[in-house]
Amino acid sequence: MIEIDKVLNSISDEFTELPNELVQGLTNNSSKVKKGFIFFAFQGDNCDGNDFIEDAFKNGACLVVSDSDKIESQKNIIKVDDVRVAAGIACSNFYDFPQNKLKLIGITGTNGKTSTSSILKSILDADNKKTLQIGTSGIKPPLDIVSNLTTPDIFDLYEILNYAVNEHYKYVILEVSSHALSQRRVENIFFDITAFTNLTLDHLDYHKTMEEYFSEKLKLFYLNKDNGSSVVLFDNEYGKRISELKSNTKCISLKNEDLEYSCTRYNISDLGVTGTLAWDSNTLDFQSKLIGSFNLENLVLAATIAIELNILKQSISIGIKNCSNIDGRLHLVENKKNRKIFLDYGHTPDAYLKVLKTLKENFNQPLKVLFGAGGGRDKSKRPKMAEVVEKYSIECYLAPDNPRFEHIDSINADVISGFSKTNHHFFNDRKSALEFALSNLKSDEILIIFGKGTEKFQEINGVKHFYSDIDIIKEFYAS
Repeated sequence: MIEIDKVLNSISDEFTELPNELVQGLTNNSSKVKKGFIFFAFQGDNCDGNDFIEDAFKNGACLVVSDSDKIESQKNIIKVDDVRVAAGIACSNFYDFPQNKLKLIGITGTNGKTSTSSILKSILDADNKKTLQIGTSGIKPPLDIVSNLTTPDIFDLYEILNYAVNEHYKYVILEVSSHALSQRRVENIFFDITAFTNLTLDHLDYHKTMEEYFSEKLKLFYLNKDNGSSVVLFDNEYGKRISELKSNTKCISLKNEDLEYSCTRYNISDLGVTGTLAWDSNTLDFQSKLIGSFNLENLVLAATIAIELNILKQSISIGIKNCSNIDGRLHLVENKKNRKIFLDYGHTPDAYLKVLKTLKENFNQPLKVLFGAGGGRDKSKRPKMAEVVEKYSIECYLAPDNPRFEHIDSINADVISGFSKTNHHFFNDRKSALEFALSNLKSDEILIIFGKGTEKFQEINGVKHFYSDIDIIKEFYAS
């Protein structure tokens, strides 16, 4: 609990009369409002919080903050220039600036955020640094706070950071999505290290163009603390651009030994990845059970972040070695028939390409692919997903991912437009598709299942239904 004027400190100097109450909490969801809460009326694409002000007061709100032209200032409603900026300041005040009491690492990019975060957490764990990881796979270790977003909303995020401070965590690794940057979900939060993986086709339903998508990602690199630094994979166009635009950026290359960090000596096989990371006059040898060139990138990025955080080289090597499997990322599913069945969360053409090339290069076995496109998301990538899958597989199965509010026939039609052969089957039910794929899987073939990883739900018409690819595989081979 905190005095209302302290929560609003630095938001505006124009507040003349405020309710004489102690603030119990902050939210932009009127259904979560309780007595003593401040309600922030966010305007979104599909919903306007200003339409729920009356509900917020009925639920006990002591104050409403709005930036809408439709709302007039009064005793218990205050107007600000930008309600999302105000929310970031208010959260900082309410929780006493938890972001300044932690080492914060923010990682962005289209693919590789979760893998890099997981490897980095393993490294920090090996160095006995108490670390919280927040991202697509949830919060690790798990908390009572549940977020279905890669980057939690600003109110949940500050609550998580406050928890981390109270529980004596030292480091927090946060996956920062382009949506979160666009929607100012990390407002007033600054990072010790910001890092970039890559940028490939995705989210153009939201950002419209790749340039707009990049400009949102770029915002993260202006959120460093005064003594902070940025780390980018240099061997792609967007990594180069970030390094040119942002000072104090450390670049990593798998091709060029003249940059701050390089890893030009490496070996990738079906047993994993080995390599040597070099910087200044130092070297670090590492070995990992993770396979694929994309995991090599994730490994060297995580190691470089750790070096920038002054983690011991021995801890980095041990942490890399200990991270033998990443939840939902090229995840081998054990089964009684010993079939090679992999799950991967990948849902973009580039992610498909990297995984399929890795399997092709490391296993001399025919590939079969089950995949689908999410509803209500970037339609432009759908035919390109089909093109990549068709190129690398002998047979593929098109199935629902998370249809959300879009009809599966419409989604499938977009994907099917990218096929040029006839080696595909398509389904309106994911379980039926998976069982069909398993029943046709021979002992010398590999099945890769894209899209859901180890998720336990499928979202259809706004409802999350229990669903698990792993459970279906185990049930299929149980008898």
